[in-house]
Amino acid sequence: MSTPDSGSATGTDAPSVASATRREGSDGDASVRRRRTALCAVLLVGLAFATVIQNWSDNQSSHYDLIRALDAGRTTIDAGPYPTKDKAYYKGHFYSARAPGLAIYSLPFYELINAVDAPALARSSQALRGEDEMIYFVGLWGSVLPGLVMLLLVWRVAERFEPGYGGPAAVVLGLGTMVLPFSTLMFSHVFAATLGFAAFATMVRERTGPPRPLLLAAAGLMVGYAIASEYPLALVAVALGLYLLSRPGALAPRLLATRAGAYVLGGLAGLVPLLLYNHAAFHSWTHLAYSNIPQQHKGFFGISAPSLRVLATLLFDSRGLLTLSPVLLMGAIGTALLYKRRKRAEALTIGGICVSYLIYNSGYYLPFGGGSPGPRFVITMLPFLAFPIALALRRFPGPTLALAAVSIATTVTATVTHPLVGYENETVIWMRLLGKGSFQPTIASAFGLGRSWGAIWPFLLAAGAAILIAARATPRLRLPARELGAGLLALAAWALFAALAPTLLGIDHQGLESIVKAGDHTALNLSLHDGSRYPLRTLAPVAAGVGLIALAAMRLLRNKPGRQPPAESPEAPTAARSPAAA
Repeated sequence: MSTPDSGSATGTDAPSVASATRREGSDGDASVRRRRTALCAVLLVGLAFATVIQNWSDNQSSHYDLIRALDAGRTTIDAGPYPTKDKAYYKGHFYSARAPGLAIYSLPFYELINAVDAPALARSSQALRGEDEMIYFVGLWGSVLPGLVMLLLVWRVAERFEPGYGGPAAVVLGLGTMVLPFSTLMFSHVFAATLGFAAFATMVRERTGPPRPLLLAAAGLMVGYAIASEYPLALVAVALGLYLLSRPGALAPRLLATRAGAYVLGGLAGLVPLLLYNHAAFHSWTHLAYSNIPQQHKGFFGISAPSLRVLATLLFDSRGLLTLSPVLLMGAIGTALLYKRRKRAEALTIGGICVSYLIYNSGYYLPFGGGSPGPRFVITMLPFLAFPIALALRRFPGPTLALAAVSIATTVTATVTHPLVGYENETVIWMRLLGKGSFQPTIASAFGLGRSWGAIWPFLLAAGAAILIAARATPRLRLPARELGAGLLALAAWALFAALAPTLLGIDHQGLESIVKAGDHTALNLSLHDGSRYPLRTLAPVAAGVGLIALAAMRLLRNKPGRQPPAESPEAPTAARSPAAA
């Protein structure tokens, strides 16, 4: 016979504590499994990057010529293997027009693969007959690896602010934005952007603990070398400097001297390779090859007053940033959510970087940078805008999922067919090539499988597996009727806009006029560059269909009754979520 007290102790309290303990352990195990699954998804996106062997381009060959020149102990590219147009003439010699950071970073890897006779393997490959696939080999180190590192950093930073949702945000960045095509091309954008975001991630870590000047010196070193690789990263350096000063008490004289001093000294150290290269090439510490390109003489290195009309083309024409990657709108919404959570310094840093890049790019003489599937000069801001997608996915799963699916469909199509389109209306070629089954070469092409469906499967397999595994790693999300309706509305609005607005509103025409002003007088003659009016009229409904499939899959497969993630934000007090408090 038991007393009420004993019955209460043994029949109620003890099982509650035991079940709470088991639940806490189960949650911990599930969290570890989700992290491992998310890591697998991100690594698969990196593998997808590595499977594509893109065609030659002037920008890539300019970097490659500089690598070869440095390997030979010179800085001139007079005898480069490719007739690249990205070069500058100075005192009787040609020099690469690119900043030297990527070439200096890639030089040791180039020498390593030469030691194992990679050039012979490149010449025997069947993927790009008559072209040197050494650019692809060097790009594995100079573009693919930095692209993968960027995704890993975005994953980890997003996990700090929205646990469980960093993996999907990183996968969307890797497959649904310009990070995808430019991680398969040896341009400097992804490499420099990774360094800039790595500096930010390091400073976020320093901000959450005691002052650590060594971490800030490392952040300065990274952003300094980022400037040596792509000069506009100076905008990121300034924004991160302001972020450094936003820490409570940071303006105290002693703390200011140690923290800001470490960041500045690290930045100066990062610039040393650029200064040494300038001195070796031009006998001047500050002379840049850009200053010898005629188009750069207008304004400040080709940058004049910003234009709202040009800004509209950057965002909304047929190869505009938000036209092809509308999920970045959810990144902006996620940044606002970050601000509401009192993470104001981080939100303002993201906003400052995005605004400064758009202003600078809207004043540049060639806004899209020539052949590009989008405004490639703003790639630096993409990882900053991508990690808040994690917050948007949890708060607004319907439209975030729908626009992520659209962005992946458009970006993947552009990457595997012909990413380096030179004109707004030329984006029509993506669906034409897809319909013909004509793709960029892959590692399967190198073994004689051609450039059709029989060769594109390595990329599609890796990318598709990454998407499915990322979905598996995401905590269960319900998609009630309200969220489903919001997702459908977002799809319909995007599809109508992408298919019709760039032509009807004259946005594409304004983009072509910018190309004419840059010196290409054939831009308005559509017949000369495979152009078309309403160039996304076929791709838009196809991408919207992919979005519908994604919403249907989430509604059917993940809307079953089950335990939901806690409603409180990650910033809620720990005690309020403890088993005892529950």
